[in-house]
Amino acid sequence: AVFTFLTMCEHQSNRRKRDEVQHGSYHQYYQFRPQDSRPEHLKKCLLGCRSQLNISPTGTIHLLDVGCNRGLLSNSVLAVVREIFCDRPVSLLGVDIDEELVRDARKEFEGIEFVQADISTIAAGRVENDPIGDYLSRNQIDRFDMIFCFSVLMYPHLNHGDSGLRLVLDYICSKTKVLVLELQSWEKYRDNVRRLKRDCGEQFPLYEKLEWRGNQRKLEQNIYKYVEKQGFERKSEELNKNEYKRNIVIYSS
Repeated sequence: AVFTFLTMCEHQSNRRKRDEVQHGSYHQYYQFRPQDSRPEHLKKCLLGCRSQLNISPTGTIHLLDVGCNRGLLSNSVLAVVREIFCDRPVSLLGVDIDEELVRDARKEFEGIEFVQADISTIAAGRVENDPIGDYLSRNQIDRFDMIFCFSVLMYPHLNHGDSGLRLVLDYICSKTKVLVLELQSWEKYRDNVRRLKRDCGEQFPLYEKLEWRGNQRKLEQNIYKYVEKQGFERKSEELNKNEYKRNIVIYSS
């Protein structure tokens, strides 16, 4: 019985490690990133381009945070948007692929709605229950005012290839007026591929086939150009990169 219990624990540990690398489901994320400069960078960006953004002039401002983890950054983003837009009503929906992280977020921040969802399967139309669509319907809107993708798009890209990432971009661009992106570099992609192989003995099967790739921001430029083809214009870019050397870029339709 003891052996069985230890085997189960080891299996759960291995599964969590795989989920961390494969999907970004880091349960200790805020322990190794305690000083998160992104809210301050976001505030600076929004202050500089607020008047250029296609935000609803009255009523509630609706936000979607894709890959919300335990909700700490979501909560900070909510506070920043409220401050920038002079305490107008603001509502945020946070989604994450990891049910346990979503439960933690709900406990920590009871005033924010968090749901478990896989953005890739929603974008591909492969779900019966779509919590993002449900939120839009409940609030009688067809788009969010702002969608945030902080260090999250690498995971659908590695798991579902260029076409899978394009589906996600198509979906989020169709569901928002303003898009806030923080992209991971190609170097980070390569680190993740190495980690999955080293820690789990597995590979991202579509990695070698990726055409959107390359250092010197080649990867990022492919994504930016695709977003711009969807009718979005770049309104702000925080060139003072954060502690992880990633820019925050704001697009508006």
